[in-house]
Amino acid sequence: MFKKVFAIPILAACLAVGSFISASAQEKSITSVSLSFSWDKSPRGGDIVGNIHASSSSSQYKVEGTVYLKDDDTWIFGERPEAEVELSAQDGYLFSDIKKNSFTLSGLGVKYKESHIESDGSSLILQVYLPEISGNLPATTATSWNGDTAVWDEVGGSEKYEVKLYKDNRLLATVTEVNCSHDFSSYINTEGSYTFNVRALGTYTTESSGWSTDSDAKVLTREDAWFRGNGTWEKAYSGWRFKYKDGTYATNCWRIINDKWYYFNYNGYMESDCYVKSNAIEMYYWVESDGVWMPEWDTVTPDRGSYRVVS
Repeated sequence: MFKKVFAIPILAACLAVGSFISASAQEKSITSVSLSFSWDKSPRGGDIVGNIHASSSSSQYKVEGTVYLKDDDTWIFGERPEAEVELSAQDGYLFSDIKKNSFTLSGLGVKYKESHIESDGSSLILQVYLPEISGNLPATTATSWNGDTAVWDEVGGSEKYEVKLYKDNRLLATVTEVNCSHDFSSYINTEGSYTFNVRALGTYTTESSGWSTDSDAKVLTREDAWFRGNGTWEKAYSGWRFKYKDGTYATNCWRIINDKWYYFNYNGYMESDCYVKSNAIEMYYWVESDGVWMPEWDTVTPDRGSYRVVS
């Protein structure tokens, strides 16, 4: 009696396996996939990510869905979009032994990336590449000054930036910068109103963004300029001059250089062995033979017969 009872579940299991093998043998293998791709709009740098679609006329499988593989919702210039397609086998079919060359993909310039079949063969996941996003980079959206440093917002997909500095609306310098800031302290030395604008650069010049709007003005007063001693001394035929990086000279002004005061005339030459008249008060300042101001020799009534006076 025991042997007969034990044999019953064994027989049932054998029948179930036989039924599965029989059913599997009746299902046909899907060994190739053909898909056509389209989108609601082409990806462009700075645009919101749209939708992508895949379709097929096959009776062996159907498209369950297609999505972009992206963590954020905005395209970046130079980005190469990726998408994922989920396919499910129709009744009577299973995905089997599908390799890269088993796929026929058309539309949008898509390229095969990778694929895998679910364990039971009922579904397949396909990932594809799309062409790199081209066109023009978007312009930066904000500019500002941080001291003498120009600062702007990052432009996604850019490789570097071109920055133009203006003084009183005249171009003073053009620089290239890989970061989102540039220190212009070596150019901001004389009184005036300084502004800048910037554009993003890609791999090719045709990819460049438009120029940003002008930044707010950074105003350097005459008094502020006194402390701009970051130039270099230059010996000329007629005397000494103090030259800045932008090619200009200290002219008709006082400058503090290495903690010492010097005065430069209208031609940009350092004055020496003379009195320099103050523009603010009734006072004449004495500068020695080396050009250094010596306050202990200042006077309101210089001896014009013995000493040179500069007004």
